[in-house]
Amino acid sequence: MRSTLVRTAIAGVAVFGLVACGGGGDPLSGDNDAGSSPAPDKVTSITVGSADFSESQLLAEIFGQALQAKGIEVKQQQNIGNRETYMAAIKDGSVHLLPEYTGAALDYFKKGATETEDDAAYNALKGALPSGLEVLDKSPAADEDTIVVTKATADKYSLKSLADLKAVSKEMVAGGSSEFKVREAGLKGLKEKYGVEFKEYKTLDAGGPLSTKALLDNQIQLSNFFTTQSVIKDNNLVQLEDPENILPPNNIVPLIRTDHKSDEIAAALNAVSAKLTTDDLTELVKRVDVGKENAKAVAKDWLTKNSLV
Repeated sequence: MRSTLVRTAIAGVAVFGLVACGGGGDPLSGDNDAGSSPAPDKVTSITVGSADFSESQLLAEIFGQALQAKGIEVKQQQNIGNRETYMAAIKDGSVHLLPEYTGAALDYFKKGATETEDDAAYNALKGALPSGLEVLDKSPAADEDTIVVTKATADKYSLKSLADLKAVSKEMVAGGSSEFKVREAGLKGLKEKYGVEFKEYKTLDAGGPLSTKALLDNQIQLSNFFTTQSVIKDNNLVQLEDPENILPPNNIVPLIRTDHKSDEIAAALNAVSAKLTTDDLTELVKRVDVGKENAKAVAKDWLTKNSLV
């Protein structure tokens, strides 16, 4: 998800190839060493990966096209899968660069992390990464996890906060991604910090059309969406407050293998991060998810308007 981390989930066959080419050791472990090759002076080609939702794919296009504008050969490995799968890919070198989210990535590499401020989460992430992986500058653009219900459900149960769920959750069906079911920023955190357990959980998608339809049709009463999604405002969904801070800060950040981080690549990606805002990201995601525009074209448009290509 964006832990979270998250948005429109489009499962791809690339998952199987990347899992198959994983290196030794447990590819799902948060503490695998990714290798310790030093940063090179020059990088001429790079493979950019993305998760299995549209925002990640859009960000991968933005990163890739910004690097192509510097004369670097870019290969895209889109729609890899969930965090465990794409982390395995960057650890074994199947991909070299990924768009990530600070709090979600921190939770992956440092279980039980408690940082709730943007800079604290970013700095903790830098310290938690295994040898061979680095993050570049974080962007002011952020896409936070949010737990939502319809207005009808909020009114029926008088819900304003996640804490309000405890008294009524066993009457409710939750739904969403497979990650939301097991994450701290999901059912695990809801149970541990709020004492919330649901009657049933339906595995659907990560804030995508399946979860949206199920929520609006009252087949589920609660799900995990992401704050850059226009579906929240467009459908008057209620975002429940999180006084126990189970939902981490999630600024956009490039995660890169050290053996593919040259000064030129770092400078190009840091320039992207500096320009990207949350409002930008919200609008770009809406163009892809709602307007059905091509992510490659949307990325090129934003880069051109910001003099990055």
